[in-house]
Amino acid sequence: MKGRGEFPSLNTKTPDGIKPGGRPYKVMVVENKDFQRKQLVQFFESESYMVVATASNGQEALDKLSKIEGKIDLITTTLDMPVMDGYAFMHELARRQNRPPVVVFISEETTKGVMADLIKLGVGDYILKPIDRKTVLYRVKAALQKYRLSHPE
Repeated sequence: MKGRGEFPSLNTKTPDGIKPGGRPYKVMVVENKDFQRKQLVQFFESESYMVVATASNGQEALDKLSKIEGKIDLITTTLDMPVMDGYAFMHELARRQNRPPVVVFISEETTKGVMADLIKLGVGDYILKPIDRKTVLYRVKAALQKYRLSHPE
């Protein structure tokens, strides 16, 4: 019997950041704007994703990726960044890894040509800024599920 003041948990939903096997998805957030980078980290951590690294540009992200042990499941990035933009980062990632993580762009509007190139490179999704928590988490979850179905482990 429950003691006084104890309530049963009504939220029985498993957080979106937990894989079917019970371990969290590993995420890297690449965003040059500090506020948005921190905001995305908070979004992911609120659903139990494990944010293993953040970076402010594509080159910094590649440097950090080379030092991370184990596989990263998801990278979010933006197109317009100093040093190495998201487009060059995506090209380099595809060149370096035979099975790169799911990449979701979170960026301002772009041209159809750039979008077509990103789709050819295998981008998981493209979310337009401004962002909100619900949209980001829903679209990232869908991209990870789609990838998992097409790449069984």
